[in-house]
Amino acid sequence: MSSSTLDPGLAALLGRVWPRLPTGVARAEGLGFAWTAVSTPFVRIEGGRVMGHVGIIELPLVVGGRRMRVGSIHAVCTDPERRGRGLGRALMQEALAAADERVDTLVLTTLIPEFYAAFGFRPVREHAFTRALPSSGRRPSAGGRLLTEGPQDLRLLRRLLADRAPVSERFGSREDGVAFTIALMLTWGDLSRVRYHAALDVLTVHEVRERTLVLYDVVGAAIPPFEELTAAIGADAERMVAFFAPDRLGEGWTAEPWDQARAAAHGDGWFAGLMARGPLAVEGEFMLPPLSRT
Repeated sequence: MSSSTLDPGLAALLGRVWPRLPTGVARAEGLGFAWTAVSTPFVRIEGGRVMGHVGIIELPLVVGGRRMRVGSIHAVCTDPERRGRGLGRALMQEALAAADERVDTLVLTTLIPEFYAAFGFRPVREHAFTRALPSSGRRPSAGGRLLTEGPQDLRLLRRLLADRAPVSERFGSREDGVAFTIALMLTWGDLSRVRYHAALDVLTVHEVRERTLVLYDVVGAAIPPFEELTAAIGADAERMVAFFAPDRLGEGWTAEPWDQARAAAHGDGWFAGLMARGPLAVEGEFMLPPLSRT
């Protein structure tokens, strides 16, 4: 992957809008996952300062069992001093014109859907998925090995991401690591929720909150069945919530509609509503996995 550094002027703008973002991008870059390797920037420069930005990442997905590439609009922002003057709208139009030549479908996540509706984006309903955990898989100590930032573990991380199977055939990502790692850094600042399960040769990204095992992603060449995965994780929990369609984990799940209010009550600050522009045919309930949200 490219090791080019984020432009300092763009980093300064992103920092003025989202103070934690440049640090997260730099941390991911230090681990070998560079924002600049995947994101196409559209910027406006005034007086030598970057005053606006829209980014596009091509995101490889599996939707309804079919591979497709969509454009993911991300990091849309205008300098606070220049808001309300049409700069963001102009940059969106420029970015969309370029994206329409490359992909048929665009997605984004946002807390301000009304802004993007004017560009043809529509809200997409998402669901989380819950089920009870078998008592046989519960134990007070966590299973698997916590991933470190050492060279050997980073090679392991890159291998598993490069060869990953989509966590869901209904709606899953094949993205090979930049969005995944930046999302990790922005959400938690480290790899503290990532564990390697050698017997299964998979990574899980999970945590336990109030006796609920919260599963964010599973990364490996094959997705293990629910019983094998929960036995490997071994959490002291009574139920699981998966933030992706669990069609590859087996049956017995309950789909729960998920929106900003539900996410806030659950303590999930990473969640913002999904919107799409163009065809996106998905049968059944689903969620774009948290670590694929750019």
